Amino acid sequence: MDTTMIGKRIQEARLARKLTQAELAQMVNLVPKYLSNIECGAKSPSLETLIEIANALEIDANSLLVDVLNVAPAIVTSQYAERLASLPEIRQQRLIKVIDLFLEDSSQ
Repeated sequence: MDTTMIGKRIQEARLARKLTQAELAQMVNLVPKYLSNIECGAKSPSLETLIEIANALEIDANSLLVDVLNVAPAIVTSQYAERLASLPEIRQQRLIKVIDLFLEDSSQ
């Protein structure tokens, strides 16, 4: 299992929420050094710890595991669909046109 990527995703989510390692560690009852080790990939969190971290960061645990799950393409596709749905309609239409052009070009 690629613990480096899991740790990187945890760190990115933590920074996006403007939390320090100490703050997140306190939220999930971890020692800050252990959280640091998880974020740099030196330690692999237990499933329970991973779920607690995901809940504290208000993110889907699948997003932390996207590189290690066999269903990763489906997860990524779902994440793109959510991002697309959050865009204004005009931008959605533009992006869909770009995707259609790309798909037409790749089928030739």
